[in-house]
Amino acid sequence: MTLASLVVFAGCGGTPGATGWSAVTVDNNSAFVGGADGRVYAVDANTGAYKWAFPSDKGMTSVYSTPIIQNNTLYVGAYDGGMRALDPSTGALRWQFPAELNLSVVGPIVPTPLVANNTVYFGDNNHKFYALDAATGTQKWTFSAGNKIWSGAMLDNGTIYFGSLDHFLYALDANTGAKKWAYDAGGIIEGMPLVENGTVYFGALNKFIALDAATGTLKWEFVSDNPNEWIWAHPTASNNAIYFGTLKGNVYALDKNTGTKLWMLPIANTPEIRSSIVIDGDTGYFGASDLYMYKINLSNGQLILKSAEKALAGPIYATPTLQNGVLYIQVQGHTMYALNASDLTRKWCFDENNRQACGN
Repeated sequence: MTLASLVVFAGCGGTPGATGWSAVTVDNNSAFVGGADGRVYAVDANTGAYKWAFPSDKGMTSVYSTPIIQNNTLYVGAYDGGMRALDPSTGALRWQFPAELNLSVVGPIVPTPLVANNTVYFGDNNHKFYALDAATGTQKWTFSAGNKIWSGAMLDNGTIYFGSLDHFLYALDANTGAKKWAYDAGGIIEGMPLVENGTVYFGALNKFIALDAATGTLKWEFVSDNPNEWIWAHPTASNNAIYFGTLKGNVYALDKNTGTKLWMLPIANTPEIRSSIVIDGDTGYFGASDLYMYKINLSNGQLILKSAEKALAGPIYATPTLQNGVLYIQVQGHTMYALNASDLTRKWCFDENNRQACGN
């Protein structure tokens, strides 16, 4: 199922067809990821050896949310409508919101939580955006949008920014949840916005938009010539450029101040690019639905390298995590990889089904 189809299906109230698109979080020599079976897995970041899985029995339907570590606590949302706080060493549950799961109250959770200022921020499929006490899971406030919230949130200068499938980019007071402004982008917003130097950057279908962070006023807008070239990834930035991929297999670099196209790199066979562009100096890394990881030159948009054929066992919808020269990536299915960033060769592979090293 293509991601465009997922939106149509979700708009009809269904469950997304993918089994999750959780990225990997690495902390204290452990790699954490939401698995295809609705569990959170922890493995040794150096070897891929299994540590623990939560829950131990029935899974949490699907995990699209990436586990986030703050203050020695692992936070993750799931499609069963639960936001959890876990002990990262053991996987033991510290709290769950709501205490009794009820999808008519808190809907399926797709976005990765934002954890800041002792608060967990996230949206759900019931059009609600929540702020919880990070230590206890107690609700601080809630805000109602007009449709599902798949976008992660960003915090800047006391303001929370996130998008919704209702086409609006919202700015809320981080302490109270009061709306400061809302911008109608004219298309669904799935990816988490980027906030830098008083500007909010985000994609909405085939448009890429820059707003004044304080007022929500449009600064500039870049529109693809192809109406089906949807932008789903969280944009990233370096120096004077913004980088993002599209569902038509193109990677763009735009001038941050004007939106002028600096370069475009078309990927052969036009795979879907949901992955953000991970930046390391003048080098960018991303994955695509064609089962390849890519390494590019961010200065000129030239391809440096792509992973070997059949090196990965599934399409990549999650953003890779780069740490100490290693790329950690979850592919669709049940496999997590660690790749050497220098040449995109495999360091290790973890099979969630068997909870051990894999041979695929």
